[in-house]
Amino acid sequence: MNALLGRPTSDSEFCQYIRDSEPGDDTLRQFGLLLAQWDAERQPNWSDQVPPGRTTARRTLIYDQLQLGSETRKLLDSVNPIIHERATVISGAWEPWYTADRRATGNFYWNHYSSYLRRKGWDNAALAALDEATTEIVTRISDPTRRDAYQSKGLVVGYVQSGKTANFTGVIAKAIDAGYRLIIVMTGTIELLRSQTQRRLDMELVGKENITRGVSSVDDEVDYAADPDWERLFIEHGEDFWRRGHPAIERLTLHHDDYKRLRQGLSRVRLHLRDPSKPFHHPSNLFPHDAMLAVVKKNRAVLKKLEQDLQPLRQTLGQIPALLIDDESDLASVNTKRPKSAPTRTAINKVISDILGILPRGQYVGYTATPFANVFINPDDAQDLFPKNFLISLPKPPEYMGVSDFHDLTASPDEDNPQPYHGWNQWAHVRDLTADPSELPKRKAELQAAIDAFVLAGAIKIYRETQGHVSYKHHTMLVHESTKTDEHRDQSALVREVWNDCKYDKPAGVQRLRALWEKDFRNVCFARAEENSAIPPSFEAMAPHVATTVRRICAADDPLLIVNSDADIQKQQQRLDFDNASIWRILIGGTKLSRGFTVEGLTVSFFRRTAKHADTLMQAGRWFGFRRGYRDLVRLYIMRAPVDLYKAFENLMLDEESFRAELRQYEGFDDDGRPLIEPWQIPPLVTQHLPWIKPTAHNKMFNARLVTRGEGGKIRDFYNHPDTDKGIDKAKNFTHQLPLLQAARTSEEFRYRSPTGVQSFSARIGLVGARDLLRILDSMIWHESFQQKFAPDLKFFRDITTSGRVTDWAVIWPQASRPLAEISLENVPGRAQVIMRSRRESPRIGFVGSDAKHRPLAERIAGVAVDFDDPSASKYCGVRTRGAVLVYLTSDPAAGRAKGELISSAPEDLVILMSLAAPLQATGSRPRLTQWVAHRSDLAGEPVIPTAANK
Repeated sequence: MNALLGRPTSDSEFCQYIRDSEPGDDTLRQFGLLLAQWDAERQPNWSDQVPPGRTTARRTLIYDQLQLGSETRKLLDSVNPIIHERATVISGAWEPWYTADRRATGNFYWNHYSSYLRRKGWDNAALAALDEATTEIVTRISDPTRRDAYQSKGLVVGYVQSGKTANFTGVIAKAIDAGYRLIIVMTGTIELLRSQTQRRLDMELVGKENITRGVSSVDDEVDYAADPDWERLFIEHGEDFWRRGHPAIERLTLHHDDYKRLRQGLSRVRLHLRDPSKPFHHPSNLFPHDAMLAVVKKNRAVLKKLEQDLQPLRQTLGQIPALLIDDESDLASVNTKRPKSAPTRTAINKVISDILGILPRGQYVGYTATPFANVFINPDDAQDLFPKNFLISLPKPPEYMGVSDFHDLTASPDEDNPQPYHGWNQWAHVRDLTADPSELPKRKAELQAAIDAFVLAGAIKIYRETQGHVSYKHHTMLVHESTKTDEHRDQSALVREVWNDCKYDKPAGVQRLRALWEKDFRNVCFARAEENSAIPPSFEAMAPHVATTVRRICAADDPLLIVNSDADIQKQQQRLDFDNASIWRILIGGTKLSRGFTVEGLTVSFFRRTAKHADTLMQAGRWFGFRRGYRDLVRLYIMRAPVDLYKAFENLMLDEESFRAELRQYEGFDDDGRPLIEPWQIPPLVTQHLPWIKPTAHNKMFNARLVTRGEGGKIRDFYNHPDTDKGIDKAKNFTHQLPLLQAARTSEEFRYRSPTGVQSFSARIGLVGARDLLRILDSMIWHESFQQKFAPDLKFFRDITTSGRVTDWAVIWPQASRPLAEISLENVPGRAQVIMRSRRESPRIGFVGSDAKHRPLAERIAGVAVDFDDPSASKYCGVRTRGAVLVYLTSDPAAGRAKGELISSAPEDLVILMSLAAPLQATGSRPRLTQWVAHRSDLAGEPVIPTAANK
C-alpha cells in the first residue's frame, strides 16, 4: 500500500481512500491485480504455511500479512472477489527455471501487453488468470539459456472463441522477455484467419516502433498506413526502447503477406555475438539480440518455404531458442496416416516435424478448443506432436458465452415465474428451426424471424449508443447451412428475397418488430442486460433507430456478404474486413467463417449445418465468444429437425466437460513440487454421448481405444457365447449365470402392446444385487471375436455399480407356452424351461436376439415410461437405481442334432442368454455414454490408472 500511494499509509487511511475513489481508480486497479496474483500464486514463498490458492483462507492470510482491518477487507472483497476457477495443469518433470526473479528481470513485453489489456477493459481477475496461465506454460518449456538443447511439446486446451489468442500472445511476450528469439505462429489453413492473427499480434504485442522500423507511419511501406485503428489502438513501446536494452521484434510476415522466400526470407539471418567466446544462447549474447516473428498459415507450400530457408542455417539454429505456436492444433497438424499401412506422414504434419527436427531448441505448444485428435496421437512416436511434456486446460473466462450459456442442464422453465428468462438460457437465447429444406414457405418464415431479430437487436444497440459512451463498430448475423460454395449462391438468393419482403418501412414490418419486442426482447433485456446497458422503456423509444439500422446494413447496397473461396463471388463484392471497416451485414459462409476465425459483432446466428465429428461441429459454433454490452441480444436460430442440432451441442458440452473433469482428476504435485502424473500416464477419457457424432475423424483415431460404452434405459443382448467346437469349458458360463435363474422365483403375468392391442405373457421374476451381477459379468467367457469388444461394456457396468448408480437388477425369465423341454436345476423352483434358440450364420456370432414382446418390460423396469398400465410390472418399477436382466435358457445347437431335440441337460450343453437394461439415470441426463482413451503401444494398449503405488 505504501508503495502504491507513495507514502506511509495506515489501515484507516487506506480504507477511506477506497471509499473516496472513483470507479476505475488506477491505484486500486493495481492493488486489485496484485491481490488476484497473490490469490492465484501456486507456490508462494512469502509465508511458511500458505493455504491453497483461490480460497478464503489464502485471502485471509494476505490481509493478515498486510495488517488490514475488517472494514477494509470487506471493501476490497466487494470489488475484488475471489475467482476460484484456474487452469488445470498435467505435466511431466521439468526444471523450474522461470522463477519470480527471472520474471522480474525480464518483463518488458509482458508488462506492455498486460497494460494494453487493462486499457482495453480487462479486469484484475482476468489479467491475473492470464498471468498465471501463461506462466504455467512458459515454465514448462525449456530455459532458453540452458547449455544442452532440449525440446518440449505441450497442448493448451481452451474453449471455442474464448481468448486462446490472448493466451498465446501473452506466452510469446513472456518467451521473448525470457530469451526466445525465433517465434513461429502457425494459424489455421485459410488466409483470412492468418491475417487476422497477424494484425492482432502486430497491434497488441509487436507495436508501432517494431512495425515502422524508422519508416514514417503514413508511408506506403507500412502495411497499416490506412488502418483506422493505427493511431488509437496499436501499442507503443517508446522510440528508444531497444537502446534501453530491450529486444526489438522483426516481422518475417506482414498483415496481408504470408511467408515468402527471398523478400522476407531467413537467408539473411546473422547472429550478432557480443561475446564471441560464448554461444549464442548464453545470456550475454541472447538478451541483447532481436527476436524474429513469423505468422504463417498451415499450408504445405508456405511451411515448406520456411523449412527450406531454415535448412542452410542448421548449425546456427542449434543455438537459437525457438517457439512454435500451433493454433487450431487439431486441424491439419495431426498425422492421419496409419503408421503400419503408410510409413509416410501427411504433408503438413511432416513439414512441422521436419521444422522441429532442425530446431533442437524449438518448443512446440499447440492450442485448440477441441483436443480429441491431439490426445489420440501415439505418445511413443517421437517425431509426432503428442503433448508429452504438458497439457493445460484453461478455465472458462468470466464474460465468455459458451455452450453452457445456451443450454440448461439443471434449470427448467417455471410456468409460475413471470420472468422465466432469469433462469433458463434456452428461453433467453435459443429459437427453434423445424422447417424441412423442401418446405419453402416455412423456411422463409423462419429466416424472416431471424432477420427481424437481427434488425431489432441493431436498433437496440443504436439506442444504447445514444444513451452512453458505448459504440458498436460491428453488428453481424451469420447464416451457416452448408460448407459448399455452390449452395451459398442459392442461400444468398433466398436471404435477399426474404430481406426484400421484410419491408421495415411499412406497417407490416413495424408490427412484426413490435411483436418481437413485446414477446421476446423486452423480457430478455430486463432480465439479462448487463448493469450499464440501457434498455428502451418502450418500442416507441427504439423505433426511430430501426431506419438507421437498415441504412447501416445496406450501406454497401447489399445487406449480404458471402464469405467463401469462390473467386467469382469475391470479385463481385467487397472483402470481409473487420479491421478497416464497420461491418453491419448478414454473412453467408461455411468453412471460412468457422475454425478459429472471429466473426466480430455476431449477434444472430441462423445455423443448420450438420457434421459427423464433434470437433468439426463444435468449431462451427461461432456464436460462442465475448459479447460485452449485448449478451441479452444474442439469438441462436438452430435446426431441431430432422436432426436436433441443439441437443447435439448440448451433448458435445457434456463430452467437453467430461474431458476437463478427467484432467482435473489427475492433476497434482508431490511434496517436492513435482507432478504426480505425466501426460502419457493419463487416461484422458474422451466421451461420446451421441452415437452419430464421433469425437474426431476416423483417420485421427487410429491410436484411440474404446474403453466405456453403455446406455441407460436401453436393453442390449449379450448373446456372443463361444462356439461349441472351440474346446472351451462352457459349463463355467452356465455355472456362473445359474444364480440369475435361481433368483427368478415369483411367477407373474405381464402386459405388452402388440399391433392388435395389449397382450400378456408369463414370466418368473426376482431381484439380484448389483455386485452379484457384476461378478457374473466379470467371470463370463465370450466368443473369441467378442471378448475384447466386451471390455468397454464391462467397464460401464463396473462403473455404475461401484458409483451406486445401479443397486439391484430385476431378473425376468419369460415362460413359453410350448418349451423345447423342462428340466430340473439346482435351487430353481419347479421345472426349468429350455427353449429353442438358433445360432447366427457366419460371419455374425452368437445367438439370435431376444423376443420383441419381452424387451419393453425390461426397459420399463429400468425407468422408461410406457402409456399403458400393468399392475404386475408396477411392483418392480419406480426404483431409479434398478436395472433389468432378461434371461432365457436354451440348448446349444450342435451339428447333426435334429430340430427340436435336446442334446442333454448337462451344463456344457446349456446356455443362459441374457439381455441387460441399465437404469435410465445411470448415464446422467443423457442415455448413451461412450468413452475413448489414447494409449501407449509399449503398454499393450492399457492406460495407466494412477494409484498410490505409481504416484
